[in-house]
Amino acid sequence: MDARKALQYAFLAAMVAVAAAIIYLGVRADRLARIGAGYKAKIACSEIFLARRDADEVVAGEFGGIDPALDKIRLRVDLDAQETAAAGPFGFGRARAIYRDGYGCTLANGGRVRPLPARAPVAAAAPWPTARPVSGEALAWIDYAALDYALTDAFENNDLNHRAILVAVDGKLVDERYAEGFSETTPLLSWSMAKSVTSTLVGAAAERGLIDVNAPAPVPEWSGDARKDITWDDLLRMQSGLAFGEEYDAMRSDVNRMLFDMADSGALAAKNQALHAPGEAWHYSSGTTNLISKALRAALTQAGVDYHAFAREAVFNPIGATSFVMEPDASGTFIGSSFVYATARDWARLGQLYLQDGVWDGERILRQSWADYVATPTEASNGEYGAHFWLNRAGAAGRERYMKALPEAVYFMSGHEGQYVFIFPSKRMVIVRLGMTRGRQPFPLVTPLIEDIYNAVGNPPNGDAR
Repeated sequence: MDARKALQYAFLAAMVAVAAAIIYLGVRADRLARIGAGYKAKIACSEIFLARRDADEVVAGEFGGIDPALDKIRLRVDLDAQETAAAGPFGFGRARAIYRDGYGCTLANGGRVRPLPARAPVAAAAPWPTARPVSGEALAWIDYAALDYALTDAFENNDLNHRAILVAVDGKLVDERYAEGFSETTPLLSWSMAKSVTSTLVGAAAERGLIDVNAPAPVPEWSGDARKDITWDDLLRMQSGLAFGEEYDAMRSDVNRMLFDMADSGALAAKNQALHAPGEAWHYSSGTTNLISKALRAALTQAGVDYHAFAREAVFNPIGATSFVMEPDASGTFIGSSFVYATARDWARLGQLYLQDGVWDGERILRQSWADYVATPTEASNGEYGAHFWLNRAGAAGRERYMKALPEAVYFMSGHEGQYVFIFPSKRMVIVRLGMTRGRQPFPLVTPLIEDIYNAVGNPPNGDAR
């Protein structure tokens, strides 16, 4: 081979290598951008079309302080079509989210969204009974002045970005406050409080004999190996042993791909291998919750129950919490780990259901003692976690309670950026705090307010609600 041909071959080889590198980098850039675009399209869609917030306020205020890369994601809002679209630089990572009445917003991953049955409009529920001095029905064991001071101060010095705070005692609304742009009719995002909602649906299904929490979960991918023995209880307690990456700062982690780049949110955890035997280790996993949601869909469908109507008919409507919307993935399964919307009042109703051990107006909604079940510590969690609820218990090796000044019997729903529903059995009290405390650990910052509210409410007559 002469020198000229050798040079030509070398040049062609170099061009192929460059082209391959460009393709590789382009694919990688597209995959990375899809996560950011999916996040921006999904959140904007839900906040604008489900929560009915002003589009300009949402675009300007929801996405700051997260990651500079997110600022480079372009967002388009189509008010007429009720959908959003987002894309990164050079068109990388395109994402689209669509709104559907009764279902909220869904990312059209892969361009396809499974059609779902139409849902009839739900009439507004009867208002909560109140117990306020102005109504002449004040509760004698509440220091209303101290409570007013705590809530007023929280919103006058709102550096934590509270959006809603509500206090209910004895099943009565005692006080509530909202930031500008939010009200008692604004549905607010759960983030991981949705996990407690998913647990509630399992409790309702168990009450109706549709599932046995001690039986293996119906996951077809596990039929041929040891994972087939993983039970509903293992999943609810996050002790299944399944591998799952919950790292939100790693763009292509399991959790980010599941929430913002996959059409079937339960598929990833179903395919992941077990790293431990069930009960051997505790690992917080959003994938586990979406696997529960997927398994619940299979169990209800097999029993001839309408999965998409079940939450509303079995739980939300009976307790008057009619604002609840559970948002599905493109396959039609509810993203039970993260995407549930409801007003602060309806979040409080859900907490009240647990105070009443799953009974509402004499009707049993959840399996008997389900409240005790979700608040029973999972041994492998060192006392931190129950069954999709967080606990305020001390653990071994000197681990202290999350809220050292408050009782161990407190248990709570918890979500990203400071979404909380606290349940206080001894005071028959529910406290709801919803907000956007970004860039900081919200729990220790919100705790002093919760303590002030707790101290303003005395011990009621006749003791524990249960």
